[in-house]
Amino acid sequence: MDNVIINYSIIYIRMNSNTNSLELTPNEYQLYARHLILPEIQIAGQQRLKKAKIIFIGAGGLASASLLYLVASGVGNIGIVDNDTIEMSNLQRQILFNSEQIGNLKSICAKKNLSLLNPYCKINIYSKQLNLSNTYRLIQQYDMVIDGTDNFETRYIISHTCKVLHKVHIYGAIFEFQGQASVFNYRGGPTYADVYPLISTRSVTQCNQGGVLGVTPGMIGMIQATEAIKIITGIGEVLSGTLLIYDSLTMMFKKIQVKTNNQYNLNHLCKKTKNHVNADQINRRKLSITLLLILLEKYSYTIYVIDIRNKIEYDILHLKGAINLPLNKLKRNKNLNLLKNVSRYKYIIIFCFSKIRSRVASDLLFINDIKHWEVYDN
Repeated sequence: MDNVIINYSIIYIRMNSNTNSLELTPNEYQLYARHLILPEIQIAGQQRLKKAKIIFIGAGGLASASLLYLVASGVGNIGIVDNDTIEMSNLQRQILFNSEQIGNLKSICAKKNLSLLNPYCKINIYSKQLNLSNTYRLIQQYDMVIDGTDNFETRYIISHTCKVLHKVHIYGAIFEFQGQASVFNYRGGPTYADVYPLISTRSVTQCNQGGVLGVTPGMIGMIQATEAIKIITGIGEVLSGTLLIYDSLTMMFKKIQVKTNNQYNLNHLCKKTKNHVNADQINRRKLSITLLLILLEKYSYTIYVIDIRNKIEYDILHLKGAINLPLNKLKRNKNLNLLKNVSRYKYIIIFCFSKIRSRVASDLLFINDIKHWEVYDN
């Protein structure tokens, strides 16, 4: 009898190969059986999952857990943005990959492994880094963003893109034994930019630069997946307006209530960034590091270089005369006002080895009408 059912399923799938159909095949009924018997989900909820479109920014430790569970749960359309390759040190926490895939692109390996888990899920991969030139094009195709990044700059890009496009931003971050999660931009709720002042500088240290207990990103990734399922199916209480803090050493969860604030003037930012290319040509310029060194040697008195890296990076190596103003301090109104005054009689130049961090800093100066130059690595 079992063989008859299986053969019937195969025939049915071939006859109903339209991937856009929300109808569940016999195989899918078996695959999602434990969902379908839940009163809160049933067939209608499973069809919503099949219709859903989620894009993952980053395919590391956080995404490994949430991707596996969301694909297994029946989310029908997944996008993965990541240009990194798999390293041996990743395997301690990035359970989506294996040792035979070391050296290969994470995006390609993720699609291969996830397709084996659930062939009914359509997976699109983008082997590139999210930046201001591609963020709108990538994110606008999906219903929500799951943030698996490990740095502040990319989260800021995700935050204001989701604000402009009215997309839900499911946030997660980890450091050592702790993790954080929240849902941003949900029905007019707070954004990442609203919550950032509550997060310590240590919390946004890149995962590949600091230590982390391997299971911690798994815990936060599963929370992100849970929030996505709740939003899609319309069940439970969403983590909007709440920052969830997790400590694996004490196994304690703490919730911090957050509110929307206008410190970043995001509405103004959104209007400006829609005309980003044209504005770039008028209000900011790019400068090679070679030319900067020549100018500093001859005309240092007319140049004001701000090094936006953190203090540790600055102390290790910095340009002579450069002022250390880390990105998390640059956003403060008093510093922006100072730079606006300085720009009247000096050329302000942003210096950083990270293109994303430089661009975020440039955006902050741009929306405050501060003319400046941005250094690129030649």
